Amino acid sequence: MQGEYSGLRTYIQNENPKAIYVWCFAHLLNLVIVDTLDSTTDTKIFFGDLHGIVTFMRARKRTASFYECQKKLNIGSKAKDRIRKIKNFSDTRWTSHDLVITVIHDKYEALKKTLELLSESTDRVTASNAKSFLLIISSFHFVLVLKLMKSIFAITTPTSCYLQSKSIDFIQAIKLVDETKKRLLELRSDKYFQELVQNTKQFSNDQNLCENDFKKLRTRKIKRMPGENVQDEISCSASDRFRVNTYYKCLDQIISSIDNRFNNARDILKDLALLSPERLIEAKHKSEMDLPDKCFLDLSTWIADINPYQLKTEYLLFSKSLKELIIGMEFPDNQSNKSSDINSDLKIDLNWKMNS
Repeated sequence: MQGEYSGLRTYIQNENPKAIYVWCFAHLLNLVIVDTLDSTTDTKIFFGDLHGIVTFMRARKRTASFYECQKKLNIGSKAKDRIRKIKNFSDTRWTSHDLVITVIHDKYEALKKTLELLSESTDRVTASNAKSFLLIISSFHFVLVLKLMKSIFAITTPTSCYLQSKSIDFIQAIKLVDETKKRLLELRSDKYFQELVQNTKQFSNDQNLCENDFKKLRTRKIKRMPGENVQDEISCSASDRFRVNTYYKCLDQIISSIDNRFNNARDILKDLALLSPERLIEAKHKSEMDLPDKCFLDLSTWIADINPYQLKTEYLLFSKSLKELIIGMEFPDNQSNKSSDINSDLKIDLNWKMNS
């Protein structure tokens, strides 16, 4: 689609250089998340392990064991949580990754008990894989990345769901993307990193895990030869290494990807979004002072011979005449539908005329 030499975008722009190439916003956000997951070694290993766990737990008997462990834990619990299933990943809808992470986080104890039971299975392959996955999810590092990904997906998933909706509004979509970026920037601080570490330690203690902190790194000591003046290797702690190489790097990648992928044509889309029927109906109560200062300015640079100031005036006049247009389209009472149906038909008719 976007190939520089033989892509569809290139062929169209060769015929019309002013043609604007706009990505699907939902697909764009998926690419942003993909960039994030491939940015660090820890996240790649984490989702590789997660994919292995999902594949392993898809077997019918293993799923039944997972259900039984959840039911037993619900018996002794005051809060009766519903039984959850670990669903498979989807390569096109990255919200499925959020669902898997949520189930594993919320049903962590049931998953751990399931793997403990399966590790004692008579089947050698099942026992070996269950033992390996049990060691993986019991590590402090896995739980830490699990918490990090859960906090990131808690911000990106609502935006992704809205961008996939049928009644998307470009202005609201851009605002939502900017708000997502703002919340991710707030996470990029030592304060939130320390909160993440403390929450992970508390979670590890609640689940009675053997690892409840970073592994201590041994300082490498250099042998001193006669006449030499050398110093032992100065290495940063495991916490600092994770903070720099994973936490900050992961957030920096997703923030920069949002900037790079959503900046193209966002200004022209703001102007085009004002021409939607919903925006026209809202604008009938506004004046020229209420519209943005740069309203239709980008549209005038795209299409020649357009005066943005005259267009703003015509826009407001048309929006105020919209009420009379709606009344003029009404049928007699014995042939008319409800007023809500007329308004919806008006929006469809306006959309068809604009597309024509």
